[in-house]
Amino acid sequence: MKKIVAILAFAALSISQTQAQTTPIDTAQARLQMQQQRAIDAKAALNTQKQESSASRGAVTDSKAQIKDQQQQLKQQKLQLKEQQAVAKASRRKEKEAQKIARDEKRRAREAKKASKMG
Repeated sequence: MKKIVAILAFAALSISQTQAQTTPIDTAQARLQMQQQRAIDAKAALNTQKQESSASRGAVTDSKAQIKDQQQQLKQQKLQLKEQQAVAKASRRKEKEAQKIARDEKRRAREAKKASKMG
């Protein structure tokens, strides 16, 4: 009977040691799986950030291109304005010349009229 109790005690002790050994292995395995999952989540977050960063860079590039286009348009508008101002200035000069010629003709006509009355 003592042998049976001793065998049962030994078997019970062996089983508890086996369970004690498998528990740390299971815990380590669980920790490893959790760490791997965290690594996967971190990689996914990094990829998301990379995509957002790329989209932001694209938006910046587009904005710079728009600004460059707008600056070019502004430059063209300024050139057109200068041309229009030059045309307007030339037109005013010609108008003043025409007014002077008209005044001179009017003066000559009055002088001719006076000369014809006197003569």
